[in-house]
Amino acid sequence: MSETESQGTQPLPQHEWLKSLVGDWNVESVVTMGPDQPPLTLHGTERFSMLGPLWVICEGEGETPGGPHYYRMGLGYDVSFKEYRGFFITSMSSHHWRYVGDLSEDGRTMTLTCEGPDMEVDGKTAWYRDVHILIDPNTREMKSYFQDGEGSWVEFQSCTITRAG
Repeated sequence: MSETESQGTQPLPQHEWLKSLVGDWNVESVVTMGPDQPPLTLHGTERFSMLGPLWVICEGEGETPGGPHYYRMGLGYDVSFKEYRGFFITSMSSHHWRYVGDLSEDGRTMTLTCEGPDMEVDGKTAWYRDVHILIDPNTREMKSYFQDGEGSWVEFQSCTITRAG
């Protein structure tokens, strides 16, 4: 076994973006609950840490209309498939969300796509998209969308995320 193989996968420039997430964050989310309901503003926190040089892991918690929820997320760049991959699990759902994504050319926006339970029709699945935007080293935005029956992306959540402390 060569020295490189014994050390495992070596980080690439694509892994650098993940380091910008490391730290403690405050989250303010504006969530659309339905067409005839006013949007809700909810709050939470996130803590990102590196798992070696290849992955970032998030531990988060936040408010929901039904009470608190807790979540975990992992993101990394898969050197074999040449794309960002990740997962999201939450205490309020049994679904294991599996992300696939890419980074914009300017390095500020990561778009993650996944399939999950349809929010409007029980028993169906739908496509979802989370768009993470680095505004500056202490501010990020995240917008969540679902794909409706006509194929349009509909925003249902917008978050402003600021570095804590």
